Amino acid sequence: MPRHAILSDIHANLEALQAVYRDLAGVEGLRSIVSLGDLVGYGPNPAEVISGLSSLARKGYSLRYCMGNHDAAVVGRFEFVDFHDPADVEFLATQAGLGDFAAVARQYQDPQKRKYIPVTANAKASTRWTREHLAEPFRQFLAQQSRDHLFLATGVLCVHASPRDPLFHYVLSGRRAQKALEAPLMTGVGLCFLGHTHIPGIWQLRADQLVRFAGNVICMEPPRPLCGPRVQLDLEATITVVNVGSVGQSRDGNPAASYAIYDDQEQSVELRRVPYDVAATREKLLASGLPPALAEKLGAADAEKGVAEPHADE
Repeated sequence: MPRHAILSDIHANLEALQAVYRDLAGVEGLRSIVSLGDLVGYGPNPAEVISGLSSLARKGYSLRYCMGNHDAAVVGRFEFVDFHDPADVEFLATQAGLGDFAAVARQYQDPQKRKYIPVTANAKASTRWTREHLAEPFRQFLAQQSRDHLFLATGVLCVHASPRDPLFHYVLSGRRAQKALEAPLMTGVGLCFLGHTHIPGIWQLRADQLVRFAGNVICMEPPRPLCGPRVQLDLEATITVVNVGSVGQSRDGNPAASYAIYDDQEQSVELRRVPYDVAATREKLLASGLPPALAEKLGAADAEKGVAEPHADE
C-alpha cells in the first residue's frame, strides 16, 4: 500500500471529517488510514465520527488508531481538572492528596502515577459532556482499538503528541522537535508523524547530527523547519518529524481541515488543507450544550488550547 492518510485531532467535528473523506476519495492508491488520536472532545458528534471513520474498513481501507489525550480522558485513564474551579482544588487537596499546583505537576511528570491533568474549563467541560453523550460501545472502541504509539512501517512512527511523551508533550518548535528526537522511542526511526498541537509543520535533521553520548541520544543541532506543503524524504540520511495538524479544530488561523498523505514508494509527505462547513459545526456546538466559546473560536488561531503542560522544557 504505497499511500497512507494520516489524520489527527478530529475532535468530534463531523463536517470536517466528511470534507476530508471527499478529499481522500481523489487520492489514487490510498488504502491505509491512521488516526493519531483525539477523535473526541470539544466537538458535538463524537459517536458519528468514531462510527464514520471505522466504517471505512468496510470500503477496503486499513485503519489504525493512536490514543489521544482527550480520548484517554473520556475512557477514564485520566481526569481533567481546572485550577480555576474551587471544587477541583478542594478535591485535589482532600481526596487526591495533591495540595497545590506543584504537587499536581510532580505526579504529572511521572507517567506511572499521572492521573490528574490541569486543563482549561472548556476542555474539562467538553470531556464531561462527551462522557455523558458517548455510549459505552464507543468508549470501549476507543479503549480497545487505540495504541499509545504504533509503527506504520519499519522506521515510521505514529504517535499523538510526541515520542517523548505520547499523549501530552507539545511539538511546537524546533526545540520541542529536538526533545522529541532524543526520546528512546525514536530509536531506529527516520520518520515520525504526530499531532496534538493542531498546527501543521515539518522539521528535519540530518541523521549524522543525532549522536549517542554517555548513554543518551543527543541532537547536535535543532531540526530545521521545512516550508511548503510537500517534502521529499530520505529515511537513511535524514530524520523527519511531521505534525499533520488538526482535522476538526485548526489553531493556525486557517479554519480548513489539515491532514497528511505519506507515499512510501515515492518517499514523500504532503500536507493537505480541506475547507469544510465551519458554520454548520458552529451551529451544532451552540445547540449541543457545549461551552459557547468552542463555537465562537472554531478555526481561529487563539482557539481552545486544551491540555496545559504543568512543566516547562524550553
